[in-house]
Amino acid sequence: MAHIVVNRTVNAAPCLTVRTFLSSFLEIWGKQGLERDQRRPVPIGLLYYHLDRTLLIDPGVCVSGGPDSMALAYLLNEMNTVPGKHNVSVQPFAFIVNHKARRESTDEANYVQSQLRRLSIDSEILEIQWPNNIDPANTADFELRARRARYRLIADAAIRKKIHHLFLGHHQDDQVETVLMRLVRNAGTSFLGFQGMSERSTIPCCEDIRGANEIESYERFARWLNPHDPRVNPETMNSRLINQGKTVTPSVPGGLRIHRPLLSFAKSAIIDFCNTNHVPHVQDKTNYDPTLTLRNAVRYMRTHYTLPKALQRPSILSLQQSSWRFATSLAARGEKILEKLRVLTFDLRSGRMTVRVSPAFIALCELDSEAGAYALARLTSVVSSQSRDEEPTLVPRHNLRQFLDKNRSRLREWVTVQQVLLEKSSTGLDASEHRATSGFRMERQSEFSESFSDYEGTVWTLSRPPLRLAEITRTSRSFSLDIRPGKVGNEGAGPILQLECAKNCNQTGFWSQWMLWDHRYWVRVRTKTAETLSHIRIRTYCESDVQSVYTRLKDRGSELQSILAEAAPGKLRFTIPVLTVDGQVSVFPTLNVVVGGKDSMHVDSGLADHSVLEWEVCYKVIDLPFINAHREMIHWKNAQVKRHKSASVSVSEAAKPTESTHT
Repeated sequence: MAHIVVNRTVNAAPCLTVRTFLSSFLEIWGKQGLERDQRRPVPIGLLYYHLDRTLLIDPGVCVSGGPDSMALAYLLNEMNTVPGKHNVSVQPFAFIVNHKARRESTDEANYVQSQLRRLSIDSEILEIQWPNNIDPANTADFELRARRARYRLIADAAIRKKIHHLFLGHHQDDQVETVLMRLVRNAGTSFLGFQGMSERSTIPCCEDIRGANEIESYERFARWLNPHDPRVNPETMNSRLINQGKTVTPSVPGGLRIHRPLLSFAKSAIIDFCNTNHVPHVQDKTNYDPTLTLRNAVRYMRTHYTLPKALQRPSILSLQQSSWRFATSLAARGEKILEKLRVLTFDLRSGRMTVRVSPAFIALCELDSEAGAYALARLTSVVSSQSRDEEPTLVPRHNLRQFLDKNRSRLREWVTVQQVLLEKSSTGLDASEHRATSGFRMERQSEFSESFSDYEGTVWTLSRPPLRLAEITRTSRSFSLDIRPGKVGNEGAGPILQLECAKNCNQTGFWSQWMLWDHRYWVRVRTKTAETLSHIRIRTYCESDVQSVYTRLKDRGSELQSILAEAAPGKLRFTIPVLTVDGQVSVFPTLNVVVGGKDSMHVDSGLADHSVLEWEVCYKVIDLPFINAHREMIHWKNAQVKRHKSASVSVSEAAKPTESTHT
């Protein structure tokens, strides 16, 4: 997927010294605003200010042993020695990945670790475990497989060590090679692909690793919606209250960030720096075999041939910078278009969103189709079941054209865009949605004064379309035990409550690892024994389940039907997850509904009293300006069930009015 990348304008490759690197580092760091989220600070390694205002950073650095990564580790470690008032102190921790693709790989990894030790840099060797039937040295897609495995190993290790920032040694020559590779693969590709690598980005290939792109712990919905309200401060809440309100909460943005501070420096400058400062490094001979990878072939051409001027470094860097400026402009124009719609309701129980699209939105899309394609891609990404790495920056032009044409119709219409079903209402909001939005219309009227009326425009509902057979199979999964150190109780409750949970770890049961289900919901479960966990699975609710579920519910079936009619009407109900015990549907986790009673599955709120399982559910990160700007005005629909001690969670409790928040 092509993204809008973050880069500085690069004119000429400067000479590399500790001082010039520090200048580059501070410029990148300053532009990020220290990675502070608008709602709360995101942890940056071990970041804090002393009275002398010294900035302490404990980042990870990915080291292969080559001159670029060894120079980067050395530079990060040596920034402390530069005199001046920069007040930066860095203590890097190195991750060395042993690809185990050659017989000498292990010896090289050990050598690199020994050299880092001489530089007073701590490190850890991570080994890729290849399947028994794969010879990495003779695998056609080795580069792609190794890249994915490498990032995932590093992400796991960084999360385990509570490192939030990773530094990579990509340099200017790597940038040139990347753009040339994209030209070779598809000369007609969008300019978005020619932006090259970003100085700052999220970590790829790790969407399903909890903590890679979001804060790892569970957060109550009230806290997510009102992060600055002292009444929902997690440090002052009782741990049992945290675990009683099992509503669905959007994940909090955060996780790992990648930084490439050497992108403005040429490889020759890096090698000169290593030689001048006696920085040890190794050369991987496979990097220079043009028959192994496309990157090697491009590198060989640049080294051994005089390329046409249009393919030389200055021209390629100029193309990269022009593409970045176009992409930045595109994003800004697309966000302006998104300001012309309003999110009316969002049902976290099924991932169903209702929006009102104004005539201004349609007009701007007509005038600027590229920005319109960007806006529609961002809009659909909120409920899409596509992988984060596959979500497009622009929807296809014909999808945008379909969407615009259907807005002009007075009939009910529907269209599917990037695995999202968009359904247009012929008359606007239904009665329940009208009541939901009218509550805040008067209070917020002044804030809408420069925008469109709540009754102006077209109402669309966005949801996940019915799953295909292959998707049903893919989303049927078992849970894995979370065996990482320190995983007892509710680690999201703060240090005081963690201590309390540790004292009572024999009562907390066994948590599973977080699982990303259908690229939409993060789910984890807790059971009293590790053996019980093997009986729990998650899958989608299916039509074949209906008769069995309603037979077990007996006279309470109408109550479940009422809940589903509101949260997941029609076939949408067959896109929500269920937890099964020994193959039998037992829990609708996003609805907070348990199927069965004391004879089958009895769930109490006290952790020690749970006879089968407990669960937590988070929706994926929703971090888009058009939602964040009006978060408190959206009518959020959620489960209202509170699990109290000695009270079984039943369908009758779940039938209470849903938790809806509007101010």
